[in-house]
Amino acid sequence: MRDGMRLTALHFAIVSGLVLITFAFCEGVQGLRHVLLPEMGSRLHAVFLPFGAMVLLTWFYGWMAVPLILPAAVLAVGMIVGADRLDAVMVAVLTAKVVAVPVTFDLFRLAGLDARGEGRAANWRVVVVAGLVAALIGNLPRVIIGPCCTGFSVGDRAMAYVTVTAADMAGVILVLLAAMGMFRALRQG
Repeated sequence: MRDGMRLTALHFAIVSGLVLITFAFCEGVQGLRHVLLPEMGSRLHAVFLPFGAMVLLTWFYGWMAVPLILPAAVLAVGMIVGADRLDAVMVAVLTAKVVAVPVTFDLFRLAGLDARGEGRAANWRVVVVAGLVAALIGNLPRVIIGPCCTGFSVGDRAMAYVTVTAADMAGVILVLLAAMGMFRALRQG
């Protein structure tokens, strides 16, 4: 029992650390973008690494990823926007985004497209396509009720939807490339 609790705490710490690091890196790049390219004053990210981490972690942990990811994601968003601006709508939008990933993997599995290939290795194509579908599902609440798009017209919301989905996909691809590079280095070393 005690070893199980330690193992759970270790997994929670690792996942929380990864989620916090991706949010911090993403915010750092966003801040640098505002300094170097002030004319591109968008509130939306060009690459959203946390979503890539969510997809990869969900591929690994399945539904267990939700309770592992969500506390760190809420903490990160609270640190970014400020605790006073972290409201129920923002938490609901974030929860929808996190939950969209295992829902999508389950839907793919039911359709016969398992993200785990032979020998339980990742089928990267399915992981990427599942990431796209999860982004499409998870970003709907964000642009409809999320604070990112307050005051946007329907056309602006549609453009924001495309932008955040593209940023999520860029994050998925970058995180997957980094993971593949890391696994390749571990196999060779």
